[in-house]
Amino acid sequence: MYTLVLLLISTSTIAFAQRAEVAVQGKVLASASKAPVDFANILLLAPADSSLVSGAVSDATGAFHLTIPSGDYILQVKGLGYKPYTERLTIPSGKSELTLPAISLSEESVQLQAVTVSAKRPIIARKADRLVFDAEQLSLGAQSALDVLKQTPGLNVSDDGISVIGKGNVIVLINDKRVRLSGKALVNLLRSYTSRDLGQVEVITTPPAKYEAEGNAGILNIVLKKPKNDFFGGSLSTGYRLIKGKSGGNVSGNLNYKQGKTTASLTAGYNRWVYAGGFATEKTYPSTQLYSESATDMVIKNRGLNLRATFDYDFRPDFSMGLSCSYSPDGGKVIRDNDTRDYDLPAKTLKKYALGTDTEESDDGYLATNLHLEKTFPAHPGRKISWDFDYVFSNSKTDDDFQAESFTPQKAVIPGSDFVYSSHGTKRANSFLTNIDFTLPIGKAQTSFGIKGTWSHTENGLHYKRHTEPLLNGRKEDVSFDEHIYALYADASLPLSAKWTSRAGIRLEYTHNAGTQDGQGRLNLKDYLNVFPTLYLGFTPNERHAFSLDGTVRLERPGFFQLSPFPRYENQYTIMKGREDLRASKQGTLTLGYTLGGKLNFSAFGKYRWDGITQFIELDAVTNQAQYLFGNNETEYAWGLSNNYYFTALSFLQAYLNQSVQYTKSKVRNDEGKGWDNEMLSYTAGINATIFLNHAKTLTANVNAEYGTPRIDGGFKIGQSFRASAGLAYALLQGKLKLSAGVYNLFIKEFTATTTTGGNTIVARNYTTPNILNLGITYSFGAPIRGKQAHGNADDVRSRM
Repeated sequence: MYTLVLLLISTSTIAFAQRAEVAVQGKVLASASKAPVDFANILLLAPADSSLVSGAVSDATGAFHLTIPSGDYILQVKGLGYKPYTERLTIPSGKSELTLPAISLSEESVQLQAVTVSAKRPIIARKADRLVFDAEQLSLGAQSALDVLKQTPGLNVSDDGISVIGKGNVIVLINDKRVRLSGKALVNLLRSYTSRDLGQVEVITTPPAKYEAEGNAGILNIVLKKPKNDFFGGSLSTGYRLIKGKSGGNVSGNLNYKQGKTTASLTAGYNRWVYAGGFATEKTYPSTQLYSESATDMVIKNRGLNLRATFDYDFRPDFSMGLSCSYSPDGGKVIRDNDTRDYDLPAKTLKKYALGTDTEESDDGYLATNLHLEKTFPAHPGRKISWDFDYVFSNSKTDDDFQAESFTPQKAVIPGSDFVYSSHGTKRANSFLTNIDFTLPIGKAQTSFGIKGTWSHTENGLHYKRHTEPLLNGRKEDVSFDEHIYALYADASLPLSAKWTSRAGIRLEYTHNAGTQDGQGRLNLKDYLNVFPTLYLGFTPNERHAFSLDGTVRLERPGFFQLSPFPRYENQYTIMKGREDLRASKQGTLTLGYTLGGKLNFSAFGKYRWDGITQFIELDAVTNQAQYLFGNNETEYAWGLSNNYYFTALSFLQAYLNQSVQYTKSKVRNDEGKGWDNEMLSYTAGINATIFLNHAKTLTANVNAEYGTPRIDGGFKIGQSFRASAGLAYALLQGKLKLSAGVYNLFIKEFTATTTTGGNTIVARNYTTPNILNLGITYSFGAPIRGKQAHGNADDVRSRM
């Protein structure tokens, strides 16, 4: 991907000024895939001395437009990673507009036995609103798309979802279309794609206004390679996982088809895991001289199925339709055994202890569908109208059963100390979304604008089948609420000079909320209007250097589980509750970036977060009960500096190094004004190295290590962290067959979090991330479709020659 911003028009001669000007437009495509080539340089040179007369830069659709006097010129088109294109061009007089035929650029590459290495394509490219990473170079040893994301700078990938390190959750797109799945379902889907399916990974730090304002850390766009013309193929993968003596596995596959006007794909995967872990808490109450230790051991069983199908059809070259559907049911069972012991201080004498067991079974289902229509205008390159309609459904059922008893130090049962809790919970959500978007060049500016509506209905229910508290025993509670979001948005990008580019956008969102409890009382919900501006300014003095300044305001909407007011018990001493009137948290970010040579990147940033959704902890010094209550409790300031570098100087080694330093100041307050303040300077560093063990680069070793000093997150002080992983991969049959083996969390330090509230202190330790042994096999296959299309294919070859 080419980040160089073209040296635009400098001066014109008097002779040119005397001729009538013609509006010239065209499009730049990749010759093999017919995909648009953005950020290509289009130069018009004088035939006499090859001096620059005019120029432009292609946009995301490959389109360009410029205004030039009639006459003879040399047309030159350059794109990073592509062979230069040159031809003589005559612009006739007497015309006000001229549309050029599509310009095809051929990729420039060198064949090295089993591995193809692009000649000039950078690993990192800084564009107007995003950082673009070449997926093929990120990790040659990766097996799945999920493995590639684990090697992508700044991303934190786990079985629960994807986030940006130190910044928070992201919205995930595949080929510019949002994947509306939960964290686990999304991870399972990405595990189904092979690393060969990925073209590039884009971290959109300054999202255009057309994208939803969600995602405090921005947007992650996973760009899949376009299927070859007249082709049918796919891949099969299987994996085995061993965790603390417990095994699991996954199997997945995908099929791709493209012939004529039709493109289709099918992805399917199934996984089943069993692993063990746990957590512990320590609570200190100075006012009552009480110290409590609690340890919970867990056995977790997960299963998941994911299906995704896409279908695209080109009715005409300028009119196309796309359909996609994702279905992802999953479920599992968690068994928690808890041991809580209370001690009198200062002697730390055992006062009593409690033993409890919690069994939780869940079944979840997610369905997401999308219809996309797109119309372009060949006579007016850059103009486009698109329409989307989405339907999203999620359903969750949870059965929870908890029983506990307390004992004296002499192991005698304490009368009346038994605690019983049994419940059946449901969560159900339906969402309808539609939007229409317009793209329109105006002079040198590229503008886009649109309108969107979202209608969601959510129902939460809880039936207390058994409960120690008489008032809750047998009780049923239901909460339902509606959320309507209406958005208007507009963007404009404009080259300011030969070296300066700019883009600005604004998004207005009006949110209407309404809800009821037990079908009667209206919930105290409020409507609100939000404004989300974006701003980008780029400076590219030459091919090796790129500077940028961008600012944006984003939000993070509460999850459905955070809106549920019903209590959830970890044990009788730990209760978690959501809140139905939670507002979306907002965050403003300003970032100054610099990229050198496509390998070295620096970013200085500052951010301010308000209405932050976090848990406020209430500790009862008499009962030893801790309540974790979600609310808009946090205000946070942070600023820092991050740096990453790709090392490729040695032929046998490719290494990515990153580091970041950040100062954070956090204030947490509940509705009563109670809370705590924290501030801290933190540092993180990491390395991801791929070592090529043979000349053909088919046998690779991968080593990954991350380190972090203590930091602040959501009002908690998080302890020092460290983890390291290692693996091997071997490619056979010209890369079609890939074998991999790896150990995740080969070395790891347990997670700790500390906070003090009301003079009482709680320390939590999480050891649910054990060593994981992974074994995997992936095979890719495919062949051209032969038969009726033979004559058409021959014609295509002749035209290319």
